[in-house]
Amino acid sequence: MNYAINVSQVATESLTTHSIIPDVVKSQDFKPWGLLAAEYSPSAPVAMGNTLSPEETQIKPKVHFTLDPKSEFKVQDADLFTLVITDPDAPSRTEKKWSEYCHYVETDIRLPFEYSHNTSSAVPDFVASELASGKPLMDYVGPAPPQGTGKHRYVFLLYKQPGDSSNFTKIADRPNWGFGIPATGVDKWATENHLQLIAVNFFFAENK
Repeated sequence: MNYAINVSQVATESLTTHSIIPDVVKSQDFKPWGLLAAEYSPSAPVAMGNTLSPEETQIKPKVHFTLDPKSEFKVQDADLFTLVITDPDAPSRTEKKWSEYCHYVETDIRLPFEYSHNTSSAVPDFVASELASGKPLMDYVGPAPPQGTGKHRYVFLLYKQPGDSSNFTKIADRPNWGFGIPATGVDKWATENHLQLIAVNFFFAENK
């Protein structure tokens, strides 16, 4: 199996199919460094566009990042990362007055990788790390899509920081990420703070 092709192609195709590109990820040239995985429980994983109920997703999920060992990108021990969860469909897919809605921001995350070795090779099969022990800028708020507004996309994004978060711009509010402009959110904030997007995942939730 060509892991690099699978991660890149499957992620990009899914993000494009469900309009995460360009609604949230503005760059058409985005190339993932690896796989961003999350789960609210063993029976409630985040899996590139699966559907979870709001009730299943009220507690902050566990998140892991697996770096593609064949990737041209490298992670150093001193690197810091930001994890974001955002909803571009607030209050609905067609009405963007609260979009994007900021559900979570954690900065200054380090990736203490755990290595898994193939028995026939000295090269690691993968390098993976749980995303934890960062600095929350916005505490986790679970999905609460208004009744009858259809499926909302809840998007996880992992960014590489240029340094620590001490000079990051403040997020003034959750709707529109405080910018006060409909359909505005993490891309604008990430651009202001010179963050580099490295991985994305998402799920749907709906209140019928």
